[in-house]
Amino acid sequence: MLSKVAARLERQKLLTRRPLPDISFVLEMIVLTRPIGGRRVMKAQLHHLADVARLRHVRIQLMDPDREDHAALNGPFVLLETDKRQQLAYIEGQGGNFFITEHPELGDLFGQYGVTRAQAYTPERTLETIEKMAEEL
Repeated sequence: MLSKVAARLERQKLLTRRPLPDISFVLEMIVLTRPIGGRRVMKAQLHHLADVARLRHVRIQLMDPDREDHAALNGPFVLLETDKRQQLAYIEGQGGNFFITEHPELGDLFGQYGVTRAQAYTPERTLETIEKMAEEL
């Protein structure tokens, strides 16, 4: 368990590395409403997320919780591009984790992400929603 936490904390350093990477996320609204850690912890997490969403190189979008379906219902994935412009996808789940480097699966995931972003709230509406959620706690 500690190694996964350490890896996630290490990944947060991406937000401030130079040169600044272009980062975007689409999150399910439910991950922001589950009260893990209690109200105080949840409120601090929402404020932190709002601070990250305000960074000029980060776009965070929430999926409308009233949508009955969307392009990313099969589960989470991370799309990456190396400094040499190599694209790959990373999938992490309970059954393990792996990289996808070959087409057509890789191209399909990039296309799926584009559709997912189009189905989600705008980054501006997302920030407003996160701030409102924190305010109401």
